[in-house]
Amino acid sequence: MARNAEAEVAKMKMLEERIKAPSIWGRVPCGIRFEDLQDRSYEDAVRLLKNHFLSEEITYRSVKISNEKEATDEFVHNVRIWMKDKMSIAAVKEGTNKLVGVLIMRIQEKSAFSRTFSHVKITHNPLYTQVVTFYREIEKGANLFEKLDVKRYLKIYVLALKARYRHRGIAKEMLKAAMALSESANVPAISGIFTTGRGQQIAEELGFEKFNELYYIRYIINDEIVFWDTGLGNYGAALMAYRIPTVIEPQELQVQASSRFNIPQPDDDEED
Repeated sequence: MARNAEAEVAKMKMLEERIKAPSIWGRVPCGIRFEDLQDRSYEDAVRLLKNHFLSEEITYRSVKISNEKEATDEFVHNVRIWMKDKMSIAAVKEGTNKLVGVLIMRIQEKSAFSRTFSHVKITHNPLYTQVVTFYREIEKGANLFEKLDVKRYLKIYVLALKARYRHRGIAKEMLKAAMALSESANVPAISGIFTTGRGQQIAEELGFEKFNELYYIRYIINDEIVFWDTGLGNYGAALMAYRIPTVIEPQELQVQASSRFNIPQPDDDEED
């Protein structure tokens, strides 16, 4: 009896772990898998971004955000908010839980952007504000809801990889994984701001279309170029998006409580 009880407990634990297991969105031959970014990996993701993103990504590097604690803390605070949407992907080394990259995303709803003050993003640190304002200027030039004819889309906030895992095609496969996740969640489009020439080339190869671009040399505040340390071949940041042809949105969307499983459904309660 005791052995049977122990066996049942073991089975229940295995089942529970299987239920909690993240969805796998892809793999690459170099030994990396792409899976849902889970709560237990949030702190690892934050450390990765502090160590490998803020000091290396063009816009954040140029204004030296990693050198100022207040700016870093504000960025991390927003990252924690973005991750809670459960729409982000982790690049993990096979056979381990070692995080080597993250793709942090959130669903953007057209209905949310129509509310009062919906376009206002409050920032406090001057360095972080410079980056946010730059991104806002790029997004302002194109209304993706109208351009893509969608009511919502998946927005890429951060794509980061540890340095030694770059130039292996992993970033491209991460974007493919994001497209698969978006399709699975019935979100009809995916968008992001790509700040490097190589990143824009990868996005174009996957079918992303460029909707707006802002050149670094032309972005001047107080007679000074803000982003000067951009590197060879990186001339500007581009807003790019991909419309997933297999996803067809209904006329009305009924928003569910969890954005991770925010599947559009006809709104039966709407009055004529």
